[in-house]
Amino acid sequence: MSEKCIFCHPDPEALVFSGKDGIVLVDYPCRPGHVLVGIREHQPSLHEVKPEDAAAMMRLAVAAAKQIVEMTGAEKTYVIAVGDKDKHFHVHLIPKMASDPSVGPYVFSEEKGWASFLPSQVDKAEMRRITETLGRSLGRK
Repeated sequence: MSEKCIFCHPDPEALVFSGKDGIVLVDYPCRPGHVLVGIREHQPSLHEVKPEDAAAMMRLAVAAAKQIVEMTGAEKTYVIAVGDKDKHFHVHLIPKMASDPSVGPYVFSEEKGWASFLPSQVDKAEMRRITETLGRSLGRK
């Protein structure tokens, strides 16, 4: 890794909390209360994370989200996992105020959102194959 990982080598100014369940940082927040919650062990993507590490990180994220809502008056926190810039699995907690528009249309809009970059039609056979295989692998009868 050419650059230092912000979670493995946190800037003391950015560090909010570090404990057995994970690490909480502030890194270019879009508003007060926007924090990053990362797993303890360096793994780049969710599919590489041990389930117990993901569960620990989410315990920390829930505790942080409760405090963020209480402190900011937000109605909830959005939980977003992107990982395009920082290759250490983490989620963003972003306070959503009652007066804010919903994020869903910006993500899923076929006209202007991220979904606008995806194929216009979903391959139904491929979707069915993935859904059935995933259901079986997760123990669906």
